[in-house]
Amino acid sequence: MNGNSLASNKSLSIGVGGALGLIMFLNVWGIIWRNNKKVIDGVLAGTPHPDAAVLARQAFLASRTNAWLSLPMLFFMVAASHYSVFGA
Repeated sequence: MNGNSLASNKSLSIGVGGALGLIMFLNVWGIIWRNNKKVIDGVLAGTPHPDAAVLARQAFLASRTNAWLSLPMLFFMVAASHYSVFGA
């Protein structure tokens, strides 16, 4: 236990994993999807978006952040049930 009677170590572990998942979701919904939609709409209209390179770079960085966050997220979510170091 972590000394707090309201949350166990397992709860904190799954909470950290869930928070990382939420950050990843917000990256996809708020950055990647919106930027890609602007670029695709410009291509379909026949005139590329004036900031297409900037939008593509932002989407790339958000995608790379999600890739790096995926393993820690899975670790914390799996650790809550499968690693005894987090307590009973």
